[in-house]
Amino acid sequence: MSGGYSEDDVRRAAETREWLIKQISDKQEELERLRTMLTLVDSLLKQGSFRPASMSPPATQESRMQTAAAPSPLVAAKQQAMAAAAPQARPQQQQQQQQSSFEAGKEVRQIKRAKDEAVLANAEVTAASVTITPAVPLNANTPPFRSFFLNRILDGMKGKDAEKVSQGAIKPADAINYVLEEDKGSGAIKKITISNYRDRDRLQEIFNTSAWVFTRMLEKAGSG
Repeated sequence: MSGGYSEDDVRRAAETREWLIKQISDKQEELERLRTMLTLVDSLLKQGSFRPASMSPPATQESRMQTAAAPSPLVAAKQQAMAAAAPQARPQQQQQQQQSSFEAGKEVRQIKRAKDEAVLANAEVTAASVTITPAVPLNANTPPFRSFFLNRILDGMKGKDAEKVSQGAIKPADAINYVLEEDKGSGAIKKITISNYRDRDRLQEIFNTSAWVFTRMLEKAGSG
């Protein structure tokens, strides 16, 4: 053969190429699973009273939360290991600009699937509310939409705000609330409006968990 390569060399090169492609695909799937696990762990931790040291408390958080004890070395080590597998954080200046850009008016963000950046929904954000409109067909009865996103995440936030209302920390009108608009016949989600999320940590948690939930819903519906 030309170039001094035998047919066996070419065959082995082709096999090696296939192996490399498979390895890349496997690593991408593993990275997506690690990102998903990190998002879920962060969400579950926020639903309790514990906050990882790597997460700065929101501006409206009570002083008792700001002075909470740091996690144990073992927990901190686990957090660092998970963070190493997560995407690199954006520069602080860029992140602050994006976080504050909606405060003066309205911003539209895209909620994307982690593995291929496919747009799952569009989120219209203001300082008072966020409205999520699916960009793909999603049914409100497909798990884990109600069991996790509504019952665990959003209702969990409502429960915490109810405690703050009872303690006089916030006014009832400032407590988080949400409205789901769905087709009564088919159950198709039209939009979800979440009012009084109040701080950027909550907003980011809503984005992270909705992206994961919508991805799982598409997989269960056979569209993922």
